[in-house]
Amino acid sequence: MEKINLDVVKENVAKLDELGKTNQGGTSRLSYSEAWRQAQLFVKKLMEAAGMTVERDAIGNLIGTYVGCEPKLPYLMVGSHLDTVPEGGSLDGALGVVAAIECIRTWHISGYRPLRTVKIIGTIEEEGTLFGMGCLGSRFMAGEMTTEKLDALRDKQGKSLAAYFADQGMDYEALGKGWAQSGTLFAFLEMHVEQGYELDLSGEACAIVTDIVGIDRHWVTIRGHANHAGTTRMDRRKDALVAAAALIQAVYQGALNSKGLYVATVGTCKVTPGATNVIPGEVELTVETRAAQDDIMEKIHRELLVLLQKLEVDYGVKATVTQRRFAPAVSLSTTMIEALATAAQEMQIKVNKMPSWAGHDAKIMANIIPCGMLFVPSVNGISHSPEEATRWSDVETGMLVFRQAMQDLAAIR
Repeated sequence: MEKINLDVVKENVAKLDELGKTNQGGTSRLSYSEAWRQAQLFVKKLMEAAGMTVERDAIGNLIGTYVGCEPKLPYLMVGSHLDTVPEGGSLDGALGVVAAIECIRTWHISGYRPLRTVKIIGTIEEEGTLFGMGCLGSRFMAGEMTTEKLDALRDKQGKSLAAYFADQGMDYEALGKGWAQSGTLFAFLEMHVEQGYELDLSGEACAIVTDIVGIDRHWVTIRGHANHAGTTRMDRRKDALVAAAALIQAVYQGALNSKGLYVATVGTCKVTPGATNVIPGEVELTVETRAAQDDIMEKIHRELLVLLQKLEVDYGVKATVTQRRFAPAVSLSTTMIEALATAAQEMQIKVNKMPSWAGHDAKIMANIIPCGMLFVPSVNGISHSPEEATRWSDVETGMLVFRQAMQDLAAIR
C-alpha cells in the first residue's frame, strides 16, 4: 500500500486554512459564505485527484465517492465538517476531511479497490454558527430536518436559510425530506482533533471515542427593578445583575465540585438597560451543562430550578427558564469501537478510549447507523482558536489507525 504522505496533508490543511483567513489571524469559514464556496471547490479538486466522483447534496454537504467492487452494498462514509467558528483554527473539522482524502489517495495510487464503496463527506454548518443549531448537514442526512424546521431557520439578523441558498445559487426547493436512508449507509467513521487536554497530557497519539456527551442548555431571564443608581439605597434594590452573578458563581462551583463528572458554562449575559447609572433591571443569560450520562444532566436541571427559586427569595427578583434544549448523550457503536481497536492492534499502535466532551456529526449519525470516532491530540487542549495545533507525528499515527479501520470496515461483506 502506498505510504501516507504527511507533507501532502500539511500542505492541504494549510491551503484550506487560508480560505477564510482574517486579519486577526484566525479563520472564519462560515457556511454558505464565499470562503466556504472556495473551500468546497478546493476539496472537490482534491477528491477528484484521489479517484473520486464528487457531488453536493441538497443542503450543501460535499460528497466524494470511491466506488467499491460491489457498489450495491451499503457504503462506508467517512469525513468531518468544512465550516469553522468565527476566528477558528486550521484543524477542527478540516483535518478529518483532508486526512480521509489522503487515505483514499493512497488506495487510488496503489490500485486498491475496497469491497464496499467509500464516501468522504465534508459536512456543512456543524458548528451551528449561523442558526444556533449544530450539525445541520448531518441532521439533514439523518432525516431530522423537516421542511417546517428548515423554513424556520434564521440567523441573528433574521436572514433565512432560503436567502442563504439564493446567495449561493442553490435550489431551496430541492431540500425535500432529507437525504440519507439507513439502508444505503453501512457505517460512519470520523477522525477529529480532541479539542481538550486529555491526550496531550497523557502523551498518547490517538484515542477511540466511546461516548459523545449530552448537552443541556437553558435560557434564563432574571427580572429585578431598574432604578436610579444614585438615589436607590442598597437595601431597597432588586438588582438583576447581582442575582445573576450569584447564579453564575453557583453554576461554576457546582461543576467544579463534581470533579469532572460534568462541566457547566454561562456563556452569554445580556444586561438591560445597560447604563452606568441605572440599576440592572433584567438579565438574560444561558446555562449549559455537559455530561456523559443523561441522569446527571437531569439532576443538574432540577438543582438549577431550585437555585432560581432561592435567588427570588434572596434578591427579590423573578427568575425563570424561558427555553430549554436538551440533547442526550450518545454511546458510539461497540462494533465501530472494536473495529478501531483492531485496526490499532494491526498497526501495532497503542490506543486508549475516552468520551468526547464536544458535539460532532457522528453523534447525529449514530441515530441511524453505527458510528465511530478517532481522536488525535490538541496541543495544550486549545481549539476554536488560531492557536489550535496538533503534532504532525500524532496525525500520522492516527491516520495509520484510521486508514486501517476504513480498509477493514470496507472489506466486510
